[in-house]
Amino acid sequence: MNKNLFLFCFLILSLTGCADSNRTGGTALQPDESPFSNMVQESAALADQEDSWRTAYKEIIEQGGGHLPDPYQLRGEDGLNSSFYLGIHDFNGDGIPELILGDGISISVYTYIIHGLKKVADLYEPEGRYMIHELYIQNNCLILVSNGSDGCGYVGFTYRDGSYLTGTYDDSSPDQSVLGGEESGYKEFNHVFHITELKEDSRKSFIKRNKERGEIIPDWAMLVW
Repeated sequence: MNKNLFLFCFLILSLTGCADSNRTGGTALQPDESPFSNMVQESAALADQEDSWRTAYKEIIEQGGGHLPDPYQLRGEDGLNSSFYLGIHDFNGDGIPELILGDGISISVYTYIIHGLKKVADLYEPEGRYMIHELYIQNNCLILVSNGSDGCGYVGFTYRDGSYLTGTYDDSSPDQSVLGGEESGYKEFNHVFHITELKEDSRKSFIKRNKERGEIIPDWAMLVW
């Protein structure tokens, strides 16, 4: 009788142990390793990253035009003109948009990296053109246009083959262009920047700044180009 009772208790304990083992086996996801937990952590990291680039970009915007190039000494004491360009666009597809800031004299492009803000390009028209009359963004390219009686001058910026790329072309020298710092031709420049296909709905307008209102508070959703 006692022997049978002992075997019965041993069987119950064995079955209970197997059930617990199935519930807590090595294949089960721990709370901190669940897909939901990973998704929450990734979302929090993205939110922190977004706060970081927004803060960095806002600071450079508030500095006005002091950081913008002025190759022909055309900029006044106030720095950034009261009418200016301001936008964000993710050229390299890393999830962090680059900041585009400038006016009719020059434009700078910034990106945010893990250690802070980095300027990736200063863009302005070549000597003899001086002013930026039109600005386009299409096909992941930023294109500055200067109009003149002998045609137009073009400055292009994009991200291509793992790096940022700039180029210049002038209608007055139709067989020449500069692409990535190297002399090139019209066909090569147009192949990258498609200046023959510029569309009016890709043209960007100035933002008017009211100097009496003080700091510029960006509406980031409205600035996506």
